[in-house]
Amino acid sequence: MKHFTRSKWQLPLLNTRQLVILALLMALSIVLGRLTFSLPLLQIGFTFIATSLIAKWYGPLWSMLIAAVMDVLKFFLFPTGAGFFLGFTVSAILAALIYADGYYQQEQVGWLRVIITVSLVIVIVNVGLNSLWLNMMYSRIHSWQTFVSFITPRLVKNVPFLPVQVGMTYYLLNNNLVNRVTQQFFSEKRGER
Repeated sequence: MKHFTRSKWQLPLLNTRQLVILALLMALSIVLGRLTFSLPLLQIGFTFIATSLIAKWYGPLWSMLIAAVMDVLKFFLFPTGAGFFLGFTVSAILAALIYADGYYQQEQVGWLRVIITVSLVIVIVNVGLNSLWLNMMYSRIHSWQTFVSFITPRLVKNVPFLPVQVGMTYYLLNNNLVNRVTQQFFSEKRGER
């Protein structure tokens, strides 16, 4: 039985409980962002957990808006030596869009959907765009060879991390607690509370 009937491209009004859940997910994203393991020009993090839940429950427009706000907020709360670069905000927005397109309005998210969604985020955003942004920020010579030198460490990190992220995402989006929250707070059949 399908609980979701709204268009993906509407910006639905949120009730108080949905706003509170959104605020908690934003706080979770900040905490998970602080638990990131950083190497030179490479980060391993778990913010995809909060982003996936926001995408499943709030849809593409809210997810992209929250991704942009969170990227800027995280920079001002925890500035890095590199300074603010708008390209990474674009990456966060695109990742949120891909996650929302894959997970929103899905009661059960199947393995294939999770594999495709996570793979698209990894290939397009994590490896492709983020390498491009780092090349633009740190390289004086913008050639194919320098771009490949930024892609290589991302591939080395993301290829082994892909099954981990797929497994964690599949379990998260399909566990009983998430399904109960979805039915209780995000189902149109319950109406506004």
